[in-house]
Amino acid sequence: MKNKIVKYDNDFNTVGLRGFTAEELDLLMTILHRVRNREIEEIKFSYYDLKQLIKSEKKPTIEQFSKSIMNINKKLLALNFTLVENDEIIQFALFKEFRTSSKKQILTVSVSERFKFLLNDFDPGKWTRFELEEFVDLKSSYTKEFYRRMKQFRSTGFWKCGIEEFRNLLDIPEKYRITDIDAWVLKPIQKELGEKYNLKIEKKYGFSGGRGRSRVTGFEFKFSTEKKVDIVVDNEEEDNPIPLSKPRKQKKKEEIKVVPEIKSKIIEAIPKQEKEKTLREKIKAKLEDNNMEIVKLKAMYEGLKGNVQLKKMTDQYPGKIQKIKDINMQLEAIFEADEENLTQEIIELAEELLVSKV
Repeated sequence: MKNKIVKYDNDFNTVGLRGFTAEELDLLMTILHRVRNREIEEIKFSYYDLKQLIKSEKKPTIEQFSKSIMNINKKLLALNFTLVENDEIIQFALFKEFRTSSKKQILTVSVSERFKFLLNDFDPGKWTRFELEEFVDLKSSYTKEFYRRMKQFRSTGFWKCGIEEFRNLLDIPEKYRITDIDAWVLKPIQKELGEKYNLKIEKKYGFSGGRGRSRVTGFEFKFSTEKKVDIVVDNEEEDNPIPLSKPRKQKKKEEIKVVPEIKSKIIEAIPKQEKEKTLREKIKAKLEDNNMEIVKLKAMYEGLKGNVQLKKMTDQYPGKIQKIKDINMQLEAIFEADEENLTQEIIELAEELLVSKV
């Protein structure tokens, strides 16, 4: 299984894979590994290969294994993946086709057209990447789900998460108190990842409604950093059964020759662009980002507000939207002001608003 890589767009990490067992998570990541960079092409898996890749210690019958595979798609369909385009909310399935044959012992899948962006043509830096074998070797489903998010932030070595978001992403039961989360979630995570990644977990405390006893409001996770580079040739073991358009050696040579030139241009361009940005340009960009965030939060609120399990999280959306609107109102006033009226105090306020997070 050496060098088999799972890689997908960071948006996939915003979805809590509710109800998945550890083995089902292994199967899903194995499938994602194989369909990556294959657009919406139909891909076939043998049951034997799947069992080898997930290192299955059980010996299920063919019918039992078929059922396990179909359970994955059943649970994915129940998640209601959502895209927001302009003012439209689109819900769709990850796989356009998900078909098993117990007789042939083959799984056939193809990715939905709407979802292909998650596994193809990644934007620079907006992807999560990890080794399939390392993921499979983790025992706890909570550790596996934490590991994926940790890998998203591997270049910074820091992840901050509110308690409700953490519950949702790792599918932690609402009935779990903090002591339960310590025992059944954080302890296994620390045990499996602590030493290798120098993982430190810190609880953040706050007051409910500004009064009463302090309670845990979230977590800060610190871990070893890794260099996050967009690599064209990563020495990944090639298991693509379809012939490449050019011999593999020739293609590697061309890619290696081109990549350094492109990367050097990007690295050199970033500081230059940052220096040329005026305060008004920064404000304009921030307003655009904030308006997109408002649209996204509104869409998520409308789409999820009926979900009782996510009520605590979705109830926060209207307040977040209002806070963003308040920030926008102040930024718009500064944007419209004449330069001669921009005092040092106003400029400092603008800088604070530009980096503010809700």
